Amino acid sequence: MKMKLLAAASVLAMTATAAVAAPSFYINVGSNSYQSAKNTQDADSNTGTFTEFGFNQLLATSVYDLSDNSVNGAFYDTNLASDFAKLGIARSDTAMDGVTTVNLTYPTVGQVNIDSLAPLVPPSFGSDAEGYNDSWHLEVRYRFNGVMSASGPSYTGGTWELFFNDFTNNANDRVVVSGHLVGSELQVANLNLFLEVDSAEAGFLFIDDGFGNFSAVGDGTKFNLDTNVFPPIPTASQLLEFVDGDGNRVAVRQTKLDGTISGVIPEPASLALVGLGFAGLFAARRRKA
Repeated sequence: MKMKLLAAASVLAMTATAAVAAPSFYINVGSNSYQSAKNTQDADSNTGTFTEFGFNQLLATSVYDLSDNSVNGAFYDTNLASDFAKLGIARSDTAMDGVTTVNLTYPTVGQVNIDSLAPLVPPSFGSDAEGYNDSWHLEVRYRFNGVMSASGPSYTGGTWELFFNDFTNNANDRVVVSGHLVGSELQVANLNLFLEVDSAEAGFLFIDDGFGNFSAVGDGTKFNLDTNVFPPIPTASQLLEFVDGDGNRVAVRQTKLDGTISGVIPEPASLALVGLGFAGLFAARRRKA
């Protein structure tokens, strides 16, 4: 009996480890010409490994359907140029509280980019970052759909992409990873969005399986976006009401978010761990018999 209990505990421990471990990434930029004098110089075009894409002061624009005279119901979050054109942003007017002035702005480059490949940069400018933030960076573009209720926002779908921005040659600018939103979880002001990859440029972004075995990110790779939203339900002083370019009555809030995007261990690795645990359990039972 003791042997069985130990083996069962091993299964649970392995399963828990598979669920919480954060896999590492690296990026292959394809050319040594991106290397910066601030960073480690080497013979390859791969960055060092990192565990998170970090962002600070990301401009978040939320658009609420006011057809029922309430922000409850359908809404979307966006930073797409096409949506800003339809909304006529930039614009300025009095908020829905009748007092506060609200200025809606178009996002700057610094409000759409990934700031760090943590822990590579910043502040470790001596790291193997292959010139990240010096000769190139990654921007995030998205439109997420959701439903607002009395308990806060719930995200139900939408699309996202990582865009490679070459500072010296626009011909190299392109989408390197794209996907869709699977769902969300709100805990007080902490918001987790669950993302999945639909397509990725071959040989650009690599993720490990939790054991240091790297493979290219591809269809089905999962990410967690962890950010803050405060307050989760917008106040009248934050909202600007108007009619958008499609004739819809909307209320818009803009806020700035900090957060991270991290990977999820691929399912085969998790299943392998569980399988090893059960194999130990069965071996224990055979020895006991």
